[in-house]
Amino acid sequence: MVNHLEITVEVIIHTTEDRKKILDSIFAMFEINEDEFTEERLVGHFGNLILLLKTKLTKKRAQEFIQKVTSKISKVQMNDFFYNIDMHFEDSSLFLRISKQDIIRKTINIQQNEAMKIKISMPVYKKSDLVKNYRDLLKS
Repeated sequence: MVNHLEITVEVIIHTTEDRKKILDSIFAMFEINEDEFTEERLVGHFGNLILLLKTKLTKKRAQEFIQKVTSKISKVQMNDFFYNIDMHFEDSSLFLRISKQDIIRKTINIQQNEAMKIKISMPVYKKSDLVKNYRDLLKS
């Protein structure tokens, strides 16, 4: 499955946030360089600049990223995530959001708002195996 694993990481950076601090923290925790992100400039609701940064990780690198993320999430949060895992699927992709501010503090917490969005995709050939396959991936 690792050969077909793909992770998309999205980070929204508002003009009030320190881009360098966020990207340096992402590099320190996950070894994703700033130049690996594509950048899209957007205009917010009140005309403020918003940067949308995206990158894709595949195969072994995606597996290593997942291991780094899951190893730093508390057991309580992972258990809650697994309990509610059905709420985190869109089609056959699993979504996980982690706090940007906590990444700066070198910790990881699952959070829905002001978060780094992680989309995990891998082939699942039987819909009935969807939850099991993703649980196995996150526990490995």
